[in-house]
Parts: sequence; C-alpha cells; structure tokens
Amino acid sequence: MGRCIVREPKVFLFDEPLSNLDAKLRVQMRLEIRKLQEDLKVTSVYVTHDQVEAMTLGDRLIIIDNGYASQTGTPIEVYERPANTFVAGFIGSPSMNFIEAALGADGKCVDIPGVACLDLIDADLSSPARKDILLGVRPEHFRLVEPERAKIRLRVDHAEILGADTLVYGRFEGHQSPVTVRLPALHHLQKHDLLPIEVLPKDLHVFDKASGLRLA
Repeated sequence: MGRCIVREPKVFLFDEPLSNLDAKLRVQMRLEIRKLQEDLKVTSVYVTHDQVEAMTLGDRLIIIDNGYASQTGTPIEVYERPANTFVAGFIGSPSMNFIEAALGADGKCVDIPGVACLDLIDADLSSPARKDILLGVRPEHFRLVEPERAKIRLRVDHAEILGADTLVYGRFEGHQSPVTVRLPALHHLQKHDLLPIEVLPKDLHVFDKASGLRLA
C-alpha cells in the first residue's frame, strides 16, 4: 500500500488483502485501511469473501453470485432488504435462518406448519403461485418474551456462551427446520429447554422457494 500511495493513484484495488491474517490483526488492519480511505479520499475497489470486511469497509456493496451482481446498495440496505436468499445468507453473522413455510390464505401472514401464523407488515402476497415460501429471520431479531405471550417456542439443542451474547441452536417446537437465535447477555441453557420467543413483523423476510427472490 505504501508503494501505491506515493504514486498518488486515482483508484486502489484491494484483492482479499487480509485473508491470511489472524483474527486480531485483521481487525486492526480493517481500521487502518478505513482511516487511509478517509484521509486519502481515493476511490477503492475492495474484493472480499468476508462479509464483516464488506459491511465495515464498504460505502456501497456489490454482491456477486456466479459472475452476476445479485444486489447493489449500501451495507444497511443490503442487510435490511436482501434481494434474494444468496444475499441474505451471505450478509450477517450468524447467517439468516431460512424456514420452510407457506402463505396464509389471505396472503397477510406466514404459516409455519405446526408452529404459528406470523403476521406480515404492509404485504399482500395472496397470489396462489406464491404459496410455498422460505421465511427468513436473522438470529439477532428473535426476542425472549413472557411464556404466555409466545407464539413460538424454541427447543434448545445447544448453546454457545460468547460473553456479550449467547448463540442458541435448536428447532421450533412442532417443526424440524434448524434455527439459530442470538440473545444479548449470558443465558445458561440446557439441552431440551424451551425458549418462549417472538419476532416482529418488520423483521420477517419472505422469499420465493423456487427462485430465491425476495417477495416481502
């Protein structure tokens, strides 16, 4: 980078520059590269498979799948409204949960067989061609609630205590799709515990099961 800077280029091209570094040094170098970008104000094209680098270093992202641009947008736009299941699964750590489901009869809720029908916000997907869908929920968008309020209960298979938060792996009671839930703070959980949880309508993502494209 030093040799490039002294030549005062109009564009920097970074090709996986941090891929061989350990985790701690990678964080430090992300900060250094970001500071250089801000100081030099030179357009940079940064190629990476690391979604954390993409989210923290990019002003605009282009998500490439099999040589085609699946989506272009700011990091927050791509995180909040992924265009398809590929983008949704790539951006975010842990990855978004994809749960096989079906649309309710009126197209305004998502029916998870054996679990619940979850309301959608500002959506009308009543077309019969869209009956089979994938429901996407990010692990961090599940919330613990009082048992009497819960439409969903997660049966715990395993929990990882990370200090600042806890990752819980399990399945909805009455459903077989594996689900990951990210809870803030420490939670000492045992296998087979039932967690009463909810997800707000604004945090639901609906994808066409066949094409993977976003519906709502």
